[in-house]
Amino acid sequence: MMIYLDSAATSPMRKEALAAYIEAATSAFGNTQSLHDAGCTAADYVASCRQMWGRFFNGREEGIYFTANASEGNQLTIRSLLRGRPPEFKDIVTTKLEHASVLTTMHELEKEGYRIHYIPVNIFGVIDIQAFEQAVNHQTALIVMQLVNSEMGAIQPVKECANYAKHLGVPFHCDIVQGLGKIALDVTDLGVTSIVCSAHKIGGPKGVGIVYINPSVHWESVYEGTTHQHGFRSGTVDVPAIVSATIAAKYALSDQAEAFQQALRLQTFVLENLPKGVQLVGDKYTKSPFILGLIMPHVEGQWMMLECNRQQIAISTGTACKIGFGEAMSAMSAIGYASDEARKFVRISFNQHTTSQEVEIFLKVVKQSLNDIIKATL
Repeated sequence: MMIYLDSAATSPMRKEALAAYIEAATSAFGNTQSLHDAGCTAADYVASCRQMWGRFFNGREEGIYFTANASEGNQLTIRSLLRGRPPEFKDIVTTKLEHASVLTTMHELEKEGYRIHYIPVNIFGVIDIQAFEQAVNHQTALIVMQLVNSEMGAIQPVKECANYAKHLGVPFHCDIVQGLGKIALDVTDLGVTSIVCSAHKIGGPKGVGIVYINPSVHWESVYEGTTHQHGFRSGTVDVPAIVSATIAAKYALSDQAEAFQQALRLQTFVLENLPKGVQLVGDKYTKSPFILGLIMPHVEGQWMMLECNRQQIAISTGTACKIGFGEAMSAMSAIGYASDEARKFVRISFNQHTTSQEVEIFLKVVKQSLNDIIKATL
């Protein structure tokens, strides 16, 4: 059986989420837009899920929207908020550590006349607060900042930045995909305008993104004439998947404190037993313990990933959405790693079921592989 150390890419579905999917698919198969009883039943299920997500976020249920994934959620939220801003506001503040869905959108918006300001980060992947405050003013159109980086686990000072933005009346969008169910989250306390998360990172199904936009903030639909979800996204919603995602979140949040302590123990074990020459990316004291970015000596990350796979261990060379581009990851580049070093990067990431025995086997495989490489070069 494969040892799975790639939960930042996706996580196995919780049995409760699977059961909820089957129950909802059986009982609530109607179209939520239909006015007959079957449609009303489906609509009631979705309404209940919105209420639950509102409580999860400590936000208002009318601010909850469902998308096909978090990538779409990021793109729709960014564009919807921008359409609600004065047309002369063309400056967007963000970082180069954002998810691929955000960086792609930034490139598109730049072509459309927006000015994108990327705030520098330190060697641990944390932004320069002073540079952030200098970049933001009353005419900034939008701020986009990820809470937890998906490659090294760096946690940004989102609350501090969002409070500064609020005083200037600037909306703040935050990708919390790698934070939900792992660190304590409260959208009201964070002070952000909008958030996006993903069901399949917390034991839910793939194909469900969850968006929250503060209902008191003005936004405009990307799709004119859309009636679904108050115009936020067109198309029939997937009721069973939404129900399954909601149940997964319920259990992930109830397990959060215990899961965090387990991840912390695993991170400590890894760092105490790293093979010689392997380096941690980021600050072990302030980053998320669920994600460990490692720089290998002597070999490229792709080689190590394939070698681990041959030993039935699943790891990655970074965010799954960026794989295949054939270039150093933007996150590694942003924190100062040259492309040759970035190519030696691998990532391991944990879920609530990951054990120290599994991590120990991974470390042994890495150590043996590196020793074999050294012997072969002598």
